[in-house]
Amino acid sequence: MKQVYKKHPLFIILTTIVIAVIAGSAILSALFLTKDKKSKATTYALYTVKQQADSIFKGRVVATSTTEYREDKTLGELEKIQVSDGQEVKAGDVLLTYNRLSTTDISSAAFAVKNAENELANAQEDVAEASNKDATLRDKFAKTSEDSEKDLINDQISVNNETWKAAERSVVAANLALEQTQATLTNEKTQQTVTVKAKTAGVVVIGSKSETSPLLSVVSREKIVDGIVTEYDYEKIKVNAGVTVKTVDLKQKVTGKILYLSDVPENIADATTSSKYVFKVSLDQSLQNGYTVQVYLPNEGLYIPKSAVKLGRVYVKRGGKFSKQVVETKEVDGRLLLLSGLKVGDKLVKEAADYVD
Repeated sequence: MKQVYKKHPLFIILTTIVIAVIAGSAILSALFLTKDKKSKATTYALYTVKQQADSIFKGRVVATSTTEYREDKTLGELEKIQVSDGQEVKAGDVLLTYNRLSTTDISSAAFAVKNAENELANAQEDVAEASNKDATLRDKFAKTSEDSEKDLINDQISVNNETWKAAERSVVAANLALEQTQATLTNEKTQQTVTVKAKTAGVVVIGSKSETSPLLSVVSREKIVDGIVTEYDYEKIKVNAGVTVKTVDLKQKVTGKILYLSDVPENIADATTSSKYVFKVSLDQSLQNGYTVQVYLPNEGLYIPKSAVKLGRVYVKRGGKFSKQVVETKEVDGRLLLLSGLKVGDKLVKEAADYVD
C-alpha cells in the first residue's frame, strides 16, 4: 500500500476524499430523512372520534285522549249538564241529559189514554144497562100470564141480548185500546229523557254552548308529547327509541319512549317549506298538559371525516406511533358513519392522503 501511495499519491488522496464525501452525504441524508419523518409525524392534523351531540326536537305535552261533546239537536232539547268543570269521571258516567219529547207530545199521549178510559167506562155502562134491562124484562115475563104479552117481552129480551153482547164486545175493545194508549204513554215517557255518557275516563273541561265550541270535553290524565321532525331528520326517529324530555326552562326532565311516527306530513303552506312530521312520545312521568318541551334523542352513531380514510383504512395514533386500522363506514350527509373499527377517543390522521407510510 505504501508503494502504491508513493507511486500515485494524488490518486489515493482524491479517492479517499471522494469516498469520505459519499459516506458523509449518505449519513447526512439518513439523518435529515429521519428528522423529516419525525417532523411530519408530529405535525399531522388529528381528528378525535367522539360521541355526537343529541338531536333536539320541539314538542308539546298533550293529553293521551281528548273527547269533545257538542250539543246534539237530534237527541232533543238539552235539559242539563250533569258534571262540573274539573270533575273526574269514569267511562260510562252520565254527562248530559236531553229531553226528547215536548210537553205537547206527552199531553197527546195522556189525552189518548183518557179517551180510552172514557170509552171503556161507557162500554161498561152499556153492559150494566143491558144487564139490568134483561133482569127487568125477565121479571116482567115471569109476572105476566097472557101469551101475547109474553111473546112481546120475549122479543124484547132477545133484542136486549144482542145489545148486551155488543156492549160486552165494546168493553173488550175499549180495554185493548186503553192498554195500547197506556203503553204508548209509558214508552214515550221512558224515551223522553236521553242521556249522553262518557266514552273515556278523565277530567271534565266545561266549554261554551256555541256552534263552534263543545259543551264539554273529557281530557285523560295520561299525557304524551307531540313532537315535530323535519324531512331532514326524519330517518333519525325510530319507534321504541329512548329519549329525554325537558321543559324549556330545564327545571323538569323525564325519560320517555317514541311511540309513533307519522308517514304523512303536516299541511305545507308553500312548496319552499320543508315537510314536517308528527311523532309521539310516551312519558315515564307526567308533565303539565300544554307545556312546551324539547325532546333529546341520543345520536348513537360515530362519524369520521371522509378525508381520514384511505383505501379503507385510517391511521390511528396510539402512544407516539401511528398504525393502520381497517374501518367499515357508510356515507351520510357528506360524512362517514362508522360501522366498525374505531371507538370513542381514538385519534387518527385527519388528512390520510398526506400521511407517508
